[in-house]
Amino acid sequence: MKWIRWQGLITFVVLLLFVIVAWFLFVDVAVKKIIESKGTKLVKAKVELADADLSIFPLGLFLTGLEVANPDAPMTNAFQVDRVALSLEGAKLLRRKVIFKEMTLEGVKLNTPRKTSGAISEKRSRIPVVSKESSEEKMKWPSFKIPDVKEILQKEKLQSLELIASFRGDLQKEKEKWQSRLAQLPDKNKLGEYQKKINRLKSGKQRGLEGILGGAREVLTLQKELSRDLDLIKTAQKELGQNMTSLRKRMAEVKKAPQEDLRRLKEKYSPSPEGMANASRLFFGKKVGNWTETFLNWYKKLGPILERVKERKHGREVVKPTRGKGVDVRFKEQEAYPDFLIQIAHVAIEIPAGLVKGQVRNITPDQDILGAPLMYEVAGVNLTGIASLKIDGSLNHVDPFSAKDTANILIRGYDVSDMDLSSDAELPIVLKRATADLEARVTIAGETLKANSLIVLKSVNMGTPNEEDTNSLMKALFSVISDIKAFDLKSEISGTIQDYDLKLSSNLDNVLKDAVKKQVKAQAVQFEKRLLLVIQEKVGGSMADLETTIGGLGSIGSELMARSHFGDELFKRSRKSGSGAMKLPL
Repeated sequence: MKWIRWQGLITFVVLLLFVIVAWFLFVDVAVKKIIESKGTKLVKAKVELADADLSIFPLGLFLTGLEVANPDAPMTNAFQVDRVALSLEGAKLLRRKVIFKEMTLEGVKLNTPRKTSGAISEKRSRIPVVSKESSEEKMKWPSFKIPDVKEILQKEKLQSLELIASFRGDLQKEKEKWQSRLAQLPDKNKLGEYQKKINRLKSGKQRGLEGILGGAREVLTLQKELSRDLDLIKTAQKELGQNMTSLRKRMAEVKKAPQEDLRRLKEKYSPSPEGMANASRLFFGKKVGNWTETFLNWYKKLGPILERVKERKHGREVVKPTRGKGVDVRFKEQEAYPDFLIQIAHVAIEIPAGLVKGQVRNITPDQDILGAPLMYEVAGVNLTGIASLKIDGSLNHVDPFSAKDTANILIRGYDVSDMDLSSDAELPIVLKRATADLEARVTIAGETLKANSLIVLKSVNMGTPNEEDTNSLMKALFSVISDIKAFDLKSEISGTIQDYDLKLSSNLDNVLKDAVKKQVKAQAVQFEKRLLLVIQEKVGGSMADLETTIGGLGSIGSELMARSHFGDELFKRSRKSGSGAMKLPL
């Protein structure tokens, strides 16, 4: 009996050699392609790998030259890694669970340039995060220059001139109306005829009873006619008086208009220290807003990695099979493990200041199965320009319905140099040198965002790049700024990751406001005097014309008064002549 069938053995050996050769020739290429395609689909930007090596003894995976493009800046890598080493658990792999006991990332670099674009053809929508920068853009530095008054009045409309023009038109119409009406009223000529009749009646000698009675009738007729004309004059006089009262009220309002123009323009253009009450927001608002938006954008991108989307009912996962395909049913396991898990990852990140090392534990999209959150902690190692740096926190999605993520940042002795605090042409401020300490804590519970930070700056040296080209007010401000050796900056963020409010405060605000208050007040007084003088020059002539026009209406009133007075005297004389006409001869 032959214990060995050589023909079968040779066939087995050939097949084994074929499998081994195929393994060495093709498995690494397949792994590389899978990582690149899956990574690109997940990140929505190119993920490229120089080489992949899957080893059997020991079971592990080694990647070199990993580059992940930034989807928001395709010519920049979000990060690149020189070498990634992963050790697999073979026993778990037999249960279709990819469990990496340990992962080591070496030579991690952030924001490195790319030679080719990392954009993919798939249209990608940017994660919507509300930036608070809009509110900062609306804020402007207070003006520290006394504006040219004539230039202001060339571009600003004076409401007083508009009121004068409108009032002048109304006055002109009123004047024309009363001139026309005055011409229609009984004048001195007509009243003079009454006087002639009265004189004739007084001088006439009536003969007999018939003459006496005829004279009495003529007196009564004259009195009626005179009384009717006097009523017309007095009615017109009363109406004109009422109109003049209304017009003089309007005139008083018009006279106040230049002062209102002065107040409005002074408030808009006059130098004021009030803007310095928001110095911290003006200095740091844009920077903090950009940092916050960048952080939240990347946090949203991590969402699909941290937690697989699952439909749940009564607290349990609902599995919906694809039609025509089977269902992978997850039975209760004595030792539950997720389908994918990196138990611990060692990272070494290269930043301009040096090296940051740390660990990340429990990287999986199935924290609810693992029963433990992702924990991370990194710290600086012999950094240049930073005394110490530590970042730690957790991403806790064990219960997806009450997820809570935290981050704690602690930086000591960070050297700041040549930071532009304000690029405003009127007040360019540069933080030339400072040493900063930062403490910050961020908490995201579901969609709710809460963050607090405190930055303390010491050994401060602030100034301006153009110290010679400044006016007296700016020199006073820069003098105070140069004396500031320390200040703090507090920030509070609250709301949701889609819509949040950013509040900044600093003891720098009151220092700068007090520094310029006296100088600003003196310049504001000068500006007000110049502005008032120019407004009076523009308005004075027009205001005088209004007074003249109202005076014209006053002369009409005087004329009506004269006619009324003359008519009253005539009426008295007519009554005397009437009583004389009724005397009977002896």
